[in-house]
Formats: sequence, structure tokens, C-alpha cells
Amino acid sequence: NFFVNAGYITSGLELWSGEPCGRKYFRQRLWGSLSGAHTFFTDLDCYLKHLELDPITGSDPPNIRVRASQGFEAADYFMSAYWVWAKLIENFADVGYDASTMTLMSYDWRL
Repeated sequence: NFFVNAGYITSGLELWSGEPCGRKYFRQRLWGSLSGAHTFFTDLDCYLKHLELDPITGSDPPNIRVRASQGFEAADYFMSAYWVWAKLIENFADVGYDASTMTLMSYDWRL
């Protein structure tokens, strides 16, 4: 088996629940995608509110859940245009690896 441990630049973060301003971003990436960059530039206060951690607990603030994206899509491309792990994943597929023998482990780099 082959394991890829994606770094903070490439581990996408998705919003699973949040404040009213963030409800329209449900299951969209806040980090690592063009939609996240769009949110950053058009709705900065909401973006920052959902990416920051509680200063006391170090976890998500109350009513907010941001989680690492899952699967190969979590880190194959950054901002949809820059390949990071995509070529490595494709090359391993060319020599016989697939989703049952290769795993990409993304994580919430904010923790």
C-alpha cells in the first residue's frame, strides 16, 4: 500500500456547519480551492470567522465545524489549477495502484 500525507497547503478544508453567513458554503472548501479564494475576497469576515479556532479550547468555535476534505480530491490540486499530488497519483495508477492500494490522508492543519 502507498500513503500520501498531504501538507497544510494541499489539505482542503470544508465547512460542515457554521454561522448564518456561512450556511451557503456548506461542504464547500474554504481552503485550497477557487471557491475558497472567492469567499476570502468577497466575504472576508465570514471566511475568517469560520477558519479561526477557539483561543481557549483550540477547537472549532461553537456552532462551527470545519473538517479536512476526504479522498484524492482533498489534495490532488490546489486552487483547481496547480497540481500538487495529482501527477504522483496518476503515475502510481499507471503502475497498478488504485483506491484500494493507495490512500491520501488529509488533515485539518489548523489543529
